[in-house]
Amino acid sequence: YGAKLGGDKGNITLQTFDGRYRIKRQYNESIGFDEGLRAAKALIDECLEEWSRDSPSPLRVIVEQAFQINKEGRINTNAILGLRRHKIEDDRWQRAMQAIGDSLQILDSKAYVRVYERDAHGKYVAIPLDMAAL
Repeated sequence: YGAKLGGDKGNITLQTFDGRYRIKRQYNESIGFDEGLRAAKALIDECLEEWSRDSPSPLRVIVEQAFQINKEGRINTNAILGLRRHKIEDDRWQRAMQAIGDSLQILDSKAYVRVYERDAHGKYVAIPLDMAAL
């Protein structure tokens, strides 16, 4: 019919007419940042330096935690993206948030297919498709 099924990323849930089985196709994306993140960090540091001259800024703690590198040598992308939720009306901050958005890259995308069967209580239980799990 020419209809597009699924969401923007292609995720879709199909169900049998009787509701006994459900199949889900989901895409998981791994995201990261390019060198534009360094420009964003430099702009944010300028803001924090000016804002906290007279007293320590609580925002500095949030920013420093966001840019910390974990044991695997990676930055917490959710923490970085969380900085964009702060509504700060400073031109440098706005440019830094734009730099974060522009530096965002999809590193990897994986598709998953999961099959579920409804049990006697009406709850969907996953059917393991991994042969090692059977």
